[in-house]
Amino acid sequence: MAKIEVGVLGVGYWGRKIVEELTAIQNVKVRAVSDLSDKNLDYAKDRYGVETLVHDYHDVLNIKEIVAVNICLPNSLHFPACKDALEAGKHVLVEKPMTLTSAEAKELVELAKKKGLTLSVGHIYRFNNALAEVRRLVKEKFFGRVFLLEMEWTNLEQPFADRDVIVDLAPHYFDIINYLLDEWPTKVTCVAKPFRRKEQQETAYIISEMKSGTMSHATLSWLSPKKVRQISLIGENRSAYIDAVAQEITIYESGYTYKLGVERNNTIKTELLHFLQSIGDPLTETRNSGTVGLRTVELIEKSKQSFANGCSIEV
Repeated sequence: MAKIEVGVLGVGYWGRKIVEELTAIQNVKVRAVSDLSDKNLDYAKDRYGVETLVHDYHDVLNIKEIVAVNICLPNSLHFPACKDALEAGKHVLVEKPMTLTSAEAKELVELAKKKGLTLSVGHIYRFNNALAEVRRLVKEKFFGRVFLLEMEWTNLEQPFADRDVIVDLAPHYFDIINYLLDEWPTKVTCVAKPFRRKEQQETAYIISEMKSGTMSHATLSWLSPKKVRQISLIGENRSAYIDAVAQEITIYESGYTYKLGVERNNTIKTELLHFLQSIGDPLTETRNSGTVGLRTVELIEKSKQSFANGCSIEV
């Protein structure tokens, strides 16, 4: 890979992880970062040697030598920052959710296509070796017909002022459905509720139905004292339990259980390498493309519509 200079917009909790991984990749230089916090900027300089530190992300986009940016800003800024970056001729990897509305996401997909630029979304579990192995087994009919896909995405989290649990965690749910099964839900039903505040849901249950007949269910919560990122795939011939953090797969077959050998990988690094390599061929559909991000945002909207109306929603 040729030498490449990149920028990171937002170096808070997640942005710091991105800078750390980027600086460890050969032939990649983090030329500049932006953040409103001087503390975050100083951290990027002192820990990772980033030379250009700015408060306004536009100053990063104005640096000619920077060819790509990773956007780790608050969700409300994803759309304007992505649009500005694409219009400045930069390839973009934006964290999930891609945008807050599907209309905004569609506009970005069309803009990236028009500009011939890579637009990727940080759906990190598409780069998880355990999920990749389960996807391969599904394609090979190892499980037979897939009946159910159940997901539990929970942890104890202080409520965010700018988003609810659906916006925060449902992107993983819908994205993983598509990644494992190669299809999107055709109907969604969502029940949700806030507990520690009057608005902004903190726990949600989402049921999805697929054209193939597969059903899926997600438990999403910020109230559970234990962090859980687990998936159960119930098949006609075999079933699997996936610990997405440990990247462990347990198979259930005819009364026996056994683990599959999976080499755990650094999902952030794998995602970043995929993004950087796709820059050389921007017309190639990336694994976590803007189109995938768009469909995910559409399903979040449908879930919220289901919750608001108290009924199932066709997609």
